[in-house]
Amino acid sequence: MATYTKIFLQFPPDQVFWNTSTQFFLYADPNERGYFPLFQSLDGPGFLPGSGILFVTVVSSQSYRVEAQNDQITKEQVLAVLRNMFGPENVPMPTAFMYPRWSLEPWTYGSYSSWPPGTSLEMHQNLRANVGRLFFAGEATSAEYYGFLHGAYFEGQAVGMQIAGCLAGNQTACAGKVYYEVLHGTTLLEEYNETNGWDVTSFQTYGIVA
Repeated sequence: MATYTKIFLQFPPDQVFWNTSTQFFLYADPNERGYFPLFQSLDGPGFLPGSGILFVTVVSSQSYRVEAQNDQITKEQVLAVLRNMFGPENVPMPTAFMYPRWSLEPWTYGSYSSWPPGTSLEMHQNLRANVGRLFFAGEATSAEYYGFLHGAYFEGQAVGMQIAGCLAGNQTACAGKVYYEVLHGTTLLEEYNETNGWDVTSFQTYGIVA
């Protein structure tokens, strides 16, 4: 699992200190890589105009750091960065402050799945495979879009259709998904197929006609 943390701050609408026509603001800390580097405004066209909401994203080790500390410490750190960016006299105290702690949630222990180098499609397919009448679906079971919302959507749709087919008497659907008893060390080109959850053209298969 990987951790991706969004930290939300809301300021009085009449004290917004950033240009609301700009969506993203970047910060490069001189000493620490990834220290509150990316701010995004929600107080703008197409989002929540007049809301005074701004959030900053941290990832990897910085996510684990902020999720392990209390709100007050994190708020002070984020405000220090904003005051460094926009001037201490321009940044008021926020009226609201919150962020999730996905890495500490017992039912997730992270924000999204992230497969380490060397993970083969066979290994991933074994995660997707059903156990008898128990089927699995989520972003983690998507070979193409793991880590993304649409991966969860597509997997849920596919598994739902498979179960519906089984209930309608389709024995192929009832047979479930492929499970590899013996794993190979690498993914062969021909394994990028629908059986292993790979339905789209990629750099592995682009231009190749079966």
